[in-house]
Amino acid sequence: MDKYRKYPVLEVNTSFVRSNALTMTEYCLKQGISVAGVIKFSDGSLNMAGAYIQGGCTQIASSRVIHLKRIKANLPEAETMLIRTPMLSEANDVIRFCDISLNTERDTLTALNYEAGILGKKHNVMLMLDVGDLREGLTDVDELCSLAVFTEYELSNLSLIGIGSSFACFGSILPTCENLGSLLSAAKLIEERINRKLKYISGGSSVSLLAMQNGDIPKGINHLRIGGAISNPRNIRLNRGVAINGMEEDTFILRAELIEVNIKPSCPIGQSSINWSGNKVVFEDRGFRRRAIAAVGSQDIGDCMKLFPREQGIRIIGGSSDHTILDIEDSCKVWKVGDIVSFNLSYAPLMYSFCTRHVNIEYSEL
Repeated sequence: MDKYRKYPVLEVNTSFVRSNALTMTEYCLKQGISVAGVIKFSDGSLNMAGAYIQGGCTQIASSRVIHLKRIKANLPEAETMLIRTPMLSEANDVIRFCDISLNTERDTLTALNYEAGILGKKHNVMLMLDVGDLREGLTDVDELCSLAVFTEYELSNLSLIGIGSSFACFGSILPTCENLGSLLSAAKLIEERINRKLKYISGGSSVSLLAMQNGDIPKGINHLRIGGAISNPRNIRLNRGVAINGMEEDTFILRAELIEVNIKPSCPIGQSSINWSGNKVVFEDRGFRRRAIAAVGSQDIGDCMKLFPREQGIRIIGGSSDHTILDIEDSCKVWKVGDIVSFNLSYAPLMYSFCTRHVNIEYSEL
């Protein structure tokens, strides 16, 4: 243990992130697809954005304007993309700090056009078609075409540069040849109505790599919005079976300090109830086991069960807002208080780690 280091610590290997961005952009480019590098999980980290830019991402994308404001101030060469539909209340900031925004509402487009006029800017927009996931986007293609025509001919301060869809976000619907084909058909109808080609047909996010790997991305899809699969490829490999040669998986390592090591029963003693989060937990009786408590919990990383211990023989058995409980009975190491335990992370704990002040972020170029 380094007594001068503040735990928990999230170690970020930016050289791995940059290498992954380069591998991903080259992989997609072979199929005619450009990549917007999504940094929303990292709370708008400049280090992450810089690695994405150096790795060849066409845009830097996030769901929050405050992230893109920081990017514009520090990396002015970056083209910024807002990937959550703008709030009316933030229309002015969207024009000031976002080069591109994804849109679904006529009133929002009108507000953006007004603010762009005041600021003397031309703002790029992409319209979203909902092809089944039921998050954002118009479900009726005729309505989408009407909105496109309205944007093209009546909103002089906006430039319609493309359309897109989202997948596996709300309804868990995966991209297929069929639903991506619906997106392409809608793009063709819009192009006929406005008498020109659209620059981008954006076929989703990291999950669309599954369709690409299976050969199900139809020709014409030329843009994806990818974050997790670049920065944390272990997650999409485990959850989706997507593995791209050359991707580095140890981009992030979470390290936490042990504050207790003891032998205890594997089942709680006494009258059972719901736990701190309101859930009923069922325990397996495995007798007395050696266990440890790491000083990191849901306030830091969300669900501790979505961490992956890096040391052999360690199993996460639960946690609370401030603690992660580990079964260390099968570990060959003799653990003691003050030792540091290491984890890889799935997407959600990674996002929590970046967005809380209780986890220290350390960047390195190893």
